Amino acid sequence: MSEEKRRFIRIYDRVLLRLKPLAREEFEQKLANFREGKERPWIDPVRPPGEVVKFESFLKRLRERDRELAGILQILNQKLDRILIHLLGKEFLKGFQEVEANISAGGLRVRLDNAPQPGQLYEIDLGLLPDWIFLKTFGEVIRVDECEEGGYEVAFKFVWITEADQDKLVQHIFRQQVLQIQASKRVKT
Repeated sequence: MSEEKRRFIRIYDRVLLRLKPLAREEFEQKLANFREGKERPWIDPVRPPGEVVKFESFLKRLRERDRELAGILQILNQKLDRILIHLLGKEFLKGFQEVEANISAGGLRVRLDNAPQPGQLYEIDLGLLPDWIFLKTFGEVIRVDECEEGGYEVAFKFVWITEADQDKLVQHIFRQQVLQIQASKRVKT
């Protein structure tokens, strides 16, 4: 799928969000640290990037032979992930808030209490529910609209995200869209 098409596939979803404003120099330094291996761009404490790819590849092959067993293993893996996150507890989840977001592979829009300045850069840690998948990205504020009910609708454009994390985000969006379509079909019948 082209990069351009990915940006337009959007959903409304509840996510865990942690925002940290960054000066442009801090942002550039973080990117340099990632390139030099001084810092890791992944925050997921449960699933290092290579393990996710391996597990998905094993599951895909198993699904071709035994669909039910693959489904059971996937459910067990998700349960283990939740247990590990619970054990990691408050320290890892510190600073995250559960919010409603309009999200795509190219950015997100959320309601915030305070209005950031357009052009401001943020380090964005994102937790995708219910799978508890955590991503790190950097975003730039591209729009701020005051809400009648209070607060501000803030739109962020992702200016940096790993390809692996963007793929996870796209997969999550597609899964959520399928669930939303299935739910709307049940309501109509």
